[in-house]
Amino acid sequence: MNAHVQQENLLPWANAAFRENPYPWYDVVRREAPVYRDPFAENTYVVSRYDDIVKFGKHPSLSMVAPSWVPKTPWSLFKDSMLTTNPPEHTAHRRRSNKWFTPKLAAQWAEATAKAVNSAIDDIGPSGLIEAYRNLALMPAHHAMCAALGLPEDGFDTASAWMHDAMVALGAAVTSQEEERCRVAFEYLSDRVRYYVRMCRQDPRPGMVSNWIELVASGEMNEQQLFEGLLLFWATGTPNAAYLITGGLEVFARQPEIFELWKNDPGKHTAIFNEIARLHTPEISVTRFTTEELEIRGVTIPAGMMIRFMIASANRDPEAFPNPHVVDVTRSTETNQHISFGIGVHSCPGMIISTAEANAVFNIVASRVKRLELAAEPIYNHNDRTAAFSRLMLRLIV
Repeated sequence: MNAHVQQENLLPWANAAFRENPYPWYDVVRREAPVYRDPFAENTYVVSRYDDIVKFGKHPSLSMVAPSWVPKTPWSLFKDSMLTTNPPEHTAHRRRSNKWFTPKLAAQWAEATAKAVNSAIDDIGPSGLIEAYRNLALMPAHHAMCAALGLPEDGFDTASAWMHDAMVALGAAVTSQEEERCRVAFEYLSDRVRYYVRMCRQDPRPGMVSNWIELVASGEMNEQQLFEGLLLFWATGTPNAAYLITGGLEVFARQPEIFELWKNDPGKHTAIFNEIARLHTPEISVTRFTTEELEIRGVTIPAGMMIRFMIASANRDPEAFPNPHVVDVTRSTETNQHISFGIGVHSCPGMIISTAEANAVFNIVASRVKRLELAAEPIYNHNDRTAAFSRLMLRLIV
């Protein structure tokens, strides 16, 4: 069967309302065309249901290597990293980073997160007001990543803003202006990464960067792999974790009963975290490329096509998660699991440290704060590819 080509785009990628809240559109596309050829994106198919994404998102015939028809973008600078290689090359890249993000080490790095959160709470004034996105999520998560990398903690406010500009260019309807913003962003981010490599060569310090520099010297890595790996972890690793953490703080403020449950029942932490991660999916979609003909739900997708797997849609698929838009800590952990960290061999390499960072933030806030209140409505900064906050103003009642 051939894919049904919609006359009307069911996913209006550039529409401001869609970017702010895409879930009503996801409900329609799951029902009317769960696998369909995007009418406004060349050679691209969209898959939106949970069961299909879980089954086919890790299909061995799918590749991270883009066919020749895919236009070169600023993201093309990633030539030899986990983002752009398949096994066994991907496996080797993953092995070199995994040793730095074991559960034990992630807990150690997250001590920097806890320290930063304690400092931020110490600094609040008598009103209890705090900009939670930056001070309780972004910077504390960045401190943990820097502890793992062996880098200084400064300078990430600017870098995170540039990183958002870079992520926009992974979307499905990228304008020339957005692509130019991405190009400039990568100029800045690449310059910072090269600076840190030079710094660690001149003054080695404990951490992943200095270790990788040693691997380059021994011939186990090359300079491009060092550059791309550091850019991946330093620039992209923190914003997604910060979004998840901020989403959790928003849940705690809007639903104080969930915050009380976190405070008083540690046995519910995993269930609460899973729901926060499911509802606050940072990477809205991921793309793969077909190397051979693939049939999904009766739709034949030829070789050489792009498939956009809609992760955020799957995480709120009512067939997998009844009453999908609410926090439900009674969901079984034995059945459907959220896929916010991806699936298969290309799942997020920062999953363990992101989880440790989030737990560190939530635990410190729970130990020091009686309740959280929204001091203003959150300001989101979503696009069609990633979700983000710009501001979350909270009042902490200590």
